[in-house]
Amino acid sequence: MMRRSVLASTRYLVCALAFCFGLTLQGQAQTTVELSFDDARAAAQQAALSGNFELARDLAAALLQADPDDRAALIVLAAVEPRLGRPDQGRKAGARAWRLATTDAQKYEAARLTALAAANEDRLTLSQVWLRRAATVAPNDAALAQTQADYGGLRTLNPWRTNIQLSFSPSSNVNGGSDDLYNVIDGLPFVGVLSGDARALSGVTATADLRFSYRLAENAHARTEIAGRFYSRQVLLSDAARALAPDSENGDFGATLVEVGLGHTRALGQGLAMADFDIGAHWSGGDLSTPFARLSLAAQYPVTDQLTGSAGLAFEQRWIGDTGQAGDTIETLSAGLTYRFDSGAQLGGTFELRDTASETGNQRNTAASLQMTYAPAQQIGPAEMLFTLGASHSDYPDYAIILPVPGGRQDTTQFASAEFAFVDFDYAGFAPVVTLGAQRSDSNVSRFDRSAFSIRFGFRSTF
Repeated sequence: MMRRSVLASTRYLVCALAFCFGLTLQGQAQTTVELSFDDARAAAQQAALSGNFELARDLAAALLQADPDDRAALIVLAAVEPRLGRPDQGRKAGARAWRLATTDAQKYEAARLTALAAANEDRLTLSQVWLRRAATVAPNDAALAQTQADYGGLRTLNPWRTNIQLSFSPSSNVNGGSDDLYNVIDGLPFVGVLSGDARALSGVTATADLRFSYRLAENAHARTEIAGRFYSRQVLLSDAARALAPDSENGDFGATLVEVGLGHTRALGQGLAMADFDIGAHWSGGDLSTPFARLSLAAQYPVTDQLTGSAGLAFEQRWIGDTGQAGDTIETLSAGLTYRFDSGAQLGGTFELRDTASETGNQRNTAASLQMTYAPAQQIGPAEMLFTLGASHSDYPDYAIILPVPGGRQDTTQFASAEFAFVDFDYAGFAPVVTLGAQRSDSNVSRFDRSAFSIRFGFRSTF
């Protein structure tokens, strides 16, 4: 075996000349030559490019023995270790090269190699993280497009899928409170005075919405996956709200949802059929309020090349806190159409009917809602936009406050929003999103006359 050694001098690396050039000199005396570190790096890189991966690894290892922070040697290891069956070592070398990089070009090279090594380890989620890092330092549009395409390929291969949405929103009504001081009921002679926490309270809401899924099985026609969601909404009351409701705390208006379920999607001709079964629970103000189980059925079918129809049916059973007693039963029927214009703009509409059966008269209700969305084909300035407009009507036939409300309670709500996703300012594939929202509800029970204006700041993935 040829002999290699590192000289004490920091200027030179000693290696076997025959070894450096991949030659086999049988029966000949071993020959050594002194190479500068730059020449040794060049030799290691050339060996890697020419497919002599073992030589490249040994040269890189010798360089790192002389200088553990040799970024170029780490890059060589990141490239060749996966080809030699040690992707974990390549990933570690690439991650260290990223930390030692001083330019965007160096970081891009290290991130891409680390992503490749992680993919060779079958650690696809980690590989996607490194591709997002590469996207932050891509040297040009072509490199960015390639990174996005590679990310999409990994997303197809990866059984895990995760979506995280974080946002905060200043709002004039964080608790869904009334605009009025008094509770006036049409048809009844008495007037009530609303407590502070029943009034509209201003403040800031912060939300975290984490969704994940894991693909259990998939073929050309069907996919089965397990999915889960964690949603948390927390409130920070303004000074004005605290003055209006001094006994209220931020936590009183917080809400949490946790659910997990099994979903199946199957191709039926040109359309799709979907079935999901979920179990979970809602917490309100920190207390368990409604455990639930839900079965959802949905279908989607292209009516024409530009028009797609959808329909859905859902059954949900809720329970009362931790008592185990059955609570509300909710049935929902929905239908929608989406039209894609030749320009690429998209117009959608959804109609929904919901019936809530309950042992509690104030909970029994039927509701109908209509929502329209429009997404322009082209972004305006740095932003992609989505506009939403809708209305709903709810009827509580058995509603009572001390006495039954004549004719029951009816609420009519109008809502609108405009979302601006600033995709030109994305970072690691996440773009800032600003959403302006307005909502107004009118009711024959003035406790439910309310309005809210909000501006929400968040992020969404661009690839």
